[in-house]
Amino acid sequence: MRKIIMFFLTIFFMTLGGVVQATQTVHGSERDDNRVLLVYDSQNTVEQGEKKIDTLQRMLAGMGLKVKTIKESEYQKGELNRSYQGVITMINWKQAPLDNPTFVKDRNQYDGVKLHIGEGLDQTEQKQLQVKLKTIYQQQFILSDDNSTEMLPFVERMDVLTGVPKQAQSYGMLKTQNNEGQSYKYGVINQKQGYLPFFNNKGLGLITASKMIAILFNRQEETKPLLTITNVSPYSNLKLLDQLSVFCENYGIPLAVSTSTVAKNTEMHAYKRFTMYLRRLEDRGGVIFLQAPVIGGATADNAGELSELFDNYLLNLAQNQVYPVGISAQGFWNQDRVLRNSALKKANYQMLLPNKKVVYLDQDNQGGTNSRSYLALPASSFNKIKHQADVRFAMPTALTFKMPDSKVKLKNLKEQIQALNFEWQAPDEAINSKIDFASSSLAFQNGQYLVNGKETEVEVNSNMENTDKPTPTPALFKGFFRVEGQIITVFFAIIFTVLIIFIAFGRKIYKNMFKR
Repeated sequence: MRKIIMFFLTIFFMTLGGVVQATQTVHGSERDDNRVLLVYDSQNTVEQGEKKIDTLQRMLAGMGLKVKTIKESEYQKGELNRSYQGVITMINWKQAPLDNPTFVKDRNQYDGVKLHIGEGLDQTEQKQLQVKLKTIYQQQFILSDDNSTEMLPFVERMDVLTGVPKQAQSYGMLKTQNNEGQSYKYGVINQKQGYLPFFNNKGLGLITASKMIAILFNRQEETKPLLTITNVSPYSNLKLLDQLSVFCENYGIPLAVSTSTVAKNTEMHAYKRFTMYLRRLEDRGGVIFLQAPVIGGATADNAGELSELFDNYLLNLAQNQVYPVGISAQGFWNQDRVLRNSALKKANYQMLLPNKKVVYLDQDNQGGTNSRSYLALPASSFNKIKHQADVRFAMPTALTFKMPDSKVKLKNLKEQIQALNFEWQAPDEAINSKIDFASSSLAFQNGQYLVNGKETEVEVNSNMENTDKPTPTPALFKGFFRVEGQIITVFFAIIFTVLIIFIAFGRKIYKNMFKR
């Protein structure tokens, strides 16, 4: 009898163990403090809601959070589990409330960090936050955070919180412009619950929201912004870039450049001239981010070619003593499996720029993380902030200006830089980067460049501007720019052929015309 009882007890505990294991598999045995589920209702492209999603994705990446992004209508039961540190509900379209009861039920039962952005805070969320909701119509607010203030655009309606408990943390205040001058808290955190009435992708609203989100997800970090010039290329007015770097050096302003490059004809004088100006910038304390190229006609099957292309970019730059400290790309590159794995992961420092033209190769919406990811924002979006010196950035941030293409625009750019009252990040103090490619490595540590682990100095050739003789390079680096070179060669060949035909047969044609 005892043997029979022991047999059934063994079967019972084995079955129980299997159930527990299965439960852990579904719900996650341990919470991952680096993962966040971002669920949005609609992209709402009419009101540029997709840009807000892009900015939020890049912001979270800057905080070191891996973000999975899904549309609320596509959410499946059980996706929100203990493998995530938290969930963010983002409402982009006021007229389209959440209509997926499965997501709402899972979110209400979830015990991790929860953040709601925008309208539609339901009764369960209000109860968990221990607040009440109030809708305000047709108002213009002034947002204040510490001593900084900014006038916000007029809104038709907005949901704000009342009855906020004393133990709750608040970030920023919204004050109405009417005679009553009522004030409401902007960002609110109560334990593991958070609320933002709206999300701006620029200005003080973005900065205040980022501080609140960083606190909510335990990612507190105060950083200085990195002044960055974007849209630099071998075809830019490089003399203007040189003058700008001199200006920044004279005023003690650290400068970063996000530049595209070429993978062909790198033995030509134009490329040598391009790299010469980049070396000058490095010599003056500036740093380079290799900007990803525009995608056209590629597919997921081109992953190997993409990786090889970046290897060629980096090899040619390094041979000319230009040593990028990271890779810059539009935000969607971090939401694409091929673009992320074949390019961005080569560097431990990345700069995520706002999306312009989105072309996915293999979209998976699984944002990756690096040692440091800069959230790139147009510097002009901060012009309306009063008392800029008091602004504090909660993550690595790059404030960007486009490369000027005229002396007038360069003059305006210098004035804009001087007008911004920020303390800029010094790359030699803040950047500790490494790029691995083609069995080689580039690093930047404590202001020193390292090639394959060995310290190296940047040598500036000031005579390059006056020489037209191209510098030969080893065969390994030749053959790039082949398409452009072939087009030029074919063009001149056609012209030459036409001239020969005209000379050879011109007289005969002329005589025949007059005989008639």
